[in-house]
Amino acid sequence: MTSAITPSKPQQQTHQMSPPQQPPPAAHPASPPSKRDLKSWWKSFQTRAKHQETQEQPKGIFGVPLRQSITYANVAISLVDEKGKSYIYGYVPIVVAKCGVFLKEKATGVEGIFRLSGSEKRIKELKLQFDSPDRYGKGLVWDGYTVHDAANVLRRYLNDLPEPVVPLDLYERFRDPLRGHTKQAVGDTEGTQLVENFDEVEAIAKYQQLIKDLPPLNRQLLLYILDLLAVFAAKAEENRMTAQNLAAIFQPGMLSHPQHAMAPEEYRLNQCVIIFLIENQDHFLIGTPDPRDARDPKPQEQWRCAICF
Repeated sequence: MTSAITPSKPQQQTHQMSPPQQPPPAAHPASPPSKRDLKSWWKSFQTRAKHQETQEQPKGIFGVPLRQSITYANVAISLVDEKGKSYIYGYVPIVVAKCGVFLKEKATGVEGIFRLSGSEKRIKELKLQFDSPDRYGKGLVWDGYTVHDAANVLRRYLNDLPEPVVPLDLYERFRDPLRGHTKQAVGDTEGTQLVENFDEVEAIAKYQQLIKDLPPLNRQLLLYILDLLAVFAAKAEENRMTAQNLAAIFQPGMLSHPQHAMAPEEYRLNQCVIIFLIENQDHFLIGTPDPRDARDPKPQEQWRCAICF
């Protein structure tokens, strides 16, 4: 998954940002949504949104359900096929995209990037910008802020979501592929520590299907976060952010359940799931074939993800 800043409208310049808009749903991950699908969804979504707006007004993004805040604080994800043609695939929160792009550009070699604290004063300023209408941070310039400020804001946004990125109704299903297949924690051993004879290929295929089963907004956010974390894990020798360290930091906002908050074994299983997803992130890219398929591993159409500011 390749992240780039590209205009969400053909006539806009590279770094210009389009006005907040309500996101259409993602189609099947392997193909872009048709204009007819988008138009149909747009009409039904507007009807629901209009009813909701009469009950409550937008109130920022921190601590606000993803489905609500994404309607007024979003950035488009475009899919680019091998011929260079771009399609809108879905949307992620502005705060996630802005922090993610900044961190990829400036922080992949910074040791302990997600562990070290930023300035509480600057973090509050950033949160206020991302929380404030009507731009919700789209016009943010990072001058005067550090990568640690951005990393902390990203973590806080995810941790403050009323429901984790993986919804509670899919919580157990996301744990099932690794349930009973992980070893007991031993010291500082890295990775998921799977038992012998574990069928990794089968597990990858199960997670591919589970990711497809996620609600579109959750799927798009999960894929973007996994891509971001995989970028940092790939440079762990420089930044000390191994998949295990990243999972320990991001697992609460990605895969957790209030009933398991004080259960170490459940916490460890959740952490192993996130480690597994980070380490196998390349299998969850748009257009990736089922790993059990013995045919040509490169499908005729491969898609790349791009963030459209």
